[in-house]
Amino acid sequence: MSLNCEEIDRILSEAPLDGTKIQNVYQPSFDSLVLELYGHGKLTYYLISIAHNACRLHPLSAPPPRNERPLRFMECLRSRIRGGTILHAAQIAKDRIIKIEIARADEDGLPTRLYLYARLWSGAGNVLLVSNEGTIIDALRRLPSRNEVSGAPFSPPLPRDAQGTQPQYAVRDIAGTGPFWQRVERYYAQSNGLLSRETLIAQAREIFERKKGALENRLSVLVSKQKEYSQAERFRQIGDILIAGYEVETQGTKTFARTFDFYENRELLVEIDPKASPAQNATTYYEKYHKAKHGIEEMDAEIHRCEASIRQLESWLAQIEAETDPLVIARILRKGGAARSKEKPRYPCQYLEYRGWTILIGRSGKENDELLRHIVRGSDLWLHARDYAGSYVFIRAQKNKSIPPEVLLAAARLAIYYSKARKNLGGDVHATFVKNLRRVKGGPVGLVVPYFEKNLYITFTEAQIRELLEENRREEETL
Repeated sequence: MSLNCEEIDRILSEAPLDGTKIQNVYQPSFDSLVLELYGHGKLTYYLISIAHNACRLHPLSAPPPRNERPLRFMECLRSRIRGGTILHAAQIAKDRIIKIEIARADEDGLPTRLYLYARLWSGAGNVLLVSNEGTIIDALRRLPSRNEVSGAPFSPPLPRDAQGTQPQYAVRDIAGTGPFWQRVERYYAQSNGLLSRETLIAQAREIFERKKGALENRLSVLVSKQKEYSQAERFRQIGDILIAGYEVETQGTKTFARTFDFYENRELLVEIDPKASPAQNATTYYEKYHKAKHGIEEMDAEIHRCEASIRQLESWLAQIEAETDPLVIARILRKGGAARSKEKPRYPCQYLEYRGWTILIGRSGKENDELLRHIVRGSDLWLHARDYAGSYVFIRAQKNKSIPPEVLLAAARLAIYYSKARKNLGGDVHATFVKNLRRVKGGPVGLVVPYFEKNLYITFTEAQIRELLEENRREEETL
């Protein structure tokens, strides 16, 4: 349940905020704040929560749990209102919106006023810090649809109709002893864990359905391609048949070759390009044969990975649904990038941890430039496909260690694989230290000219690249 307007007034009368000094601000969760206040001869912790079906404010009998890391809105409030004095706090027009007026000296030591508005509407709650000029400084929840973002003008709620047309509420009888705010605190202490758990599990299920749907769509495409690739030998046979000659036949907008299939001893009708010669149409099917022949193993591996991802996702949801502690569930979601924004990647590019060495792969001119400017050092090794456009590949140096031949070979193969020379399954690779690279003045972003480079001639197979990437994946899983 969320507090109604009469219950909010009751708590504000039992535990007034007026005249208290803000000692500190805490944010125990993404939807709650705690003000540490000193006034009336004692220290008080005052909770403001906008949790769904649990919007409320009341003092706490014990200090709140501290968040493991600083949060945006908490840090904003600490810099703006800590040390300030609450002049007045009251509900606006019985609308479950609390206006807290705060006096504090600004950076120049001059007195200024700030306002903290707490909207305790279940499903649409928010807490906003507003300047004396009526501009939103920041919000607990940034809601562009409501124009509740930093820098936006704040519009105070209008008073409700005084004709008595609004619903009438009463203070509910909550079991227990002591002031009403203490009974409210005990009620939420007993039920809030369940409420939070239900909300977090609903969030986890939503994430699960979205990710599983994407994986199943991907799996459907892969299975379709696998079925096509399984006919590799048939593509070669059709190429042989077309070279032997055929009659052209048009059906609607498509053109077919009608000929005799000497492999299966029957008549064959197969789609062709009407503008191409028999040899060219045969070449098209030969290319399909080679693509399918080399791609079937990769397709099987990709299907296996996709199925494993679905099983891992199902295991993730089962783990969450079996957990009873909301804090543990929130931690699992946070690690999975659901409850909070995704953690910043270690490098601004694709990278591999291969046999104890870090290999970086710049996938664009921008990434290459970012790596050269901010990540790699002069002792790191740079590799690039010779005479072909492609990625910059770097091997991070290690103190007093030489790069092992197998690591150098792996990085060189990646330099060819992530270049226009990939289809050749081999080629020449430049290799030199980063300190021997010079930028091209006025050239494209990331373009460099190497000096004192060595040349490596590399060949590889698709299977070797898959094995390399798979080994990197196994190493990541063991970290």
